[in-house]
Amino acid sequence: MASVHDLLLISDLHLGSHLKPRMRGEWVHLASRIEQSFPQFIDHYLREGQWQLVINGDFIDFWNVDLPDHVGETGERLAVRQLHAVFDAYPRVEDALARFLKAGHGIVFVTGNHDAELLYSGVREALVERLEGAMADDDIDASTTRTGLVRLDAMPPGRIRFVRWFLREEGGAWIEHGHKFDPSCATPAALAPTRGGRLVQTVAEVATRHFSNLMPEIDYDVADKFSGMDYVRWALARGWRFLVRVILLYLRTLGHVLAWWARAGRVDEHAQRVHEERLVKVAANAGLQMSALTALEQMAPPPSVATVGGFLTVTAIDMVLAIVMPTPVSMLVAALLGISGWWGLPAGLVITAASLYWIRRSRRPRDVARDMAEVATRVGKVTGVPLVLMGHSHRGELDRQGDVIYANSGSWLDGSHLVVHRDRDTGRLVEVELRHWRNGGITRVDAMEVHHPEDATPPPEASPEGPLAQPFAPAG
Repeated sequence: MASVHDLLLISDLHLGSHLKPRMRGEWVHLASRIEQSFPQFIDHYLREGQWQLVINGDFIDFWNVDLPDHVGETGERLAVRQLHAVFDAYPRVEDALARFLKAGHGIVFVTGNHDAELLYSGVREALVERLEGAMADDDIDASTTRTGLVRLDAMPPGRIRFVRWFLREEGGAWIEHGHKFDPSCATPAALAPTRGGRLVQTVAEVATRHFSNLMPEIDYDVADKFSGMDYVRWALARGWRFLVRVILLYLRTLGHVLAWWARAGRVDEHAQRVHEERLVKVAANAGLQMSALTALEQMAPPPSVATVGGFLTVTAIDMVLAIVMPTPVSMLVAALLGISGWWGLPAGLVITAASLYWIRRSRRPRDVARDMAEVATRVGKVTGVPLVLMGHSHRGELDRQGDVIYANSGSWLDGSHLVVHRDRDTGRLVEVELRHWRNGGITRVDAMEVHHPEDATPPPEASPEGPLAQPFAPAG
C-alpha cells in the first residue's frame, strides 16, 4: 500500500555533466565517484524499510551532455540518445535503480530545469525501458509514462511515474523542483513547453550550452554566485589574452541568446492559451481550486526573458551599454552644440560611472536559496500543506516558518537528501529529516516534526516498535 511507504527525496545529481568534449579532470572523477557511491546509497535504504523515492529534478543534466556526432539532430530524437549515453556511462546507477524497483519501491521523477527533456514521451519511454526492462520478471508491465498524475498518495509502489510540475498530498506535502521561482531557469507558459515540437530553452540553458560548456576553466556553479563584475574580475585575473577570449565567446553567446529570444524565448498567445487550459486540468487532478494555482503562478517572478528589462539584466547588456554608450553620445551632443567634442568626454565618463553605480545598487544579488525559502511559506499556505519540499538551490536545509516547514534536499553530489516518515497507523507524514550520505554512512543533520493544522496538539509520537522511536544508527 503506497500510503505506508516513507519518502526518500534526492535531487540535482546532474548525471552526464562530464559528457562533453571540453571538460576538466574533476568532472570525470565526480562521475566515477557517483558510479561507486550511489549504488551503496540505494542498497543502504533497501535495508531500511519501504520507500517512495522522489527524484526531485535535475537527475540527468541534458544541458551538459554534448554528443560529438549529433550535427543536425535536435529535439526528442537527440534527447533519447543523450539519455542512453548517460545510462551507458553510469551502468551501476542504472542497476541500483532497477534493484530498487524490483524490491517493490516506487520511483517518481519530478521534472527539473536541467532535465526538462523528460517532458518528451520518447525520453520517458526510453527511461522506463532501461530500468523496468532490466528486471528479470516478464510479468511486470512497463509503467505509464504520462505526466498527468500529481497526487502523491496515488503513486503506486514498485513503479516509475513522471511529474511535470509538482506532487501534492492533501494536508501533507507539496513537492516540486523549485526552478519556477528562479527567473533565469523558468520558461514562459511552462505547461506548454514546446514550440514546433521542440522544448523552449531558458536563457540559462542557452548560456550554458554556448558559454560554460566551451569554457572548462569556469566552475560549474558560478552562475549561482557571480555578478557581471565577478565575471570581469575572474577573466582579468587570468590575463588579457584570456579576457579577449572571454569577450569574444560572450559576444558569440549573446548572438545565440538574441536569436533564441527573437525566435522562441517569449510567450506567444497560442502557448499561453494551452498553458491556461492545462492549468485547469492540473488543478482538478490535484484537488485544488484554480485560484490556488493562479496564486502560485503570481508568486513566481516572471522569467528573465519575459520583459525587455529582464532580458537586458540577465545578459548584462545593460552594463555593456552603460560602459560603451555614454561617452560617444556625449561627444556627439557636444559637437552638435558647436563646441569641441572632447568636452563630452568627461561628461560621458561621469554618466558611465553613475549608470554603473545605479545598476549595481538597483540589482538585487542573485540568491536562489534565499528566494526559494522566502516563498515556501506562501506555497504551503496556498496549497494547504504543512510541508514544502524542493530542490534546485543545491543547499540542503530545514526551516520552520510559522505552520509550514520548508525542506530542501540540496544536491545529492554532496550527499544531501531528505527522509520523510509516515505514521504507521494513519499514513500521515509526521517527521522530516535532512541527512547526509558520506563515506558509506548516514549522518542525521536535522529533523522536525510535521504539525498538521487539524491537530489541536502536536502529533503523537510513534509506538516504541515504530521506526520513529528507533535510535539513529549510521550505516557502517
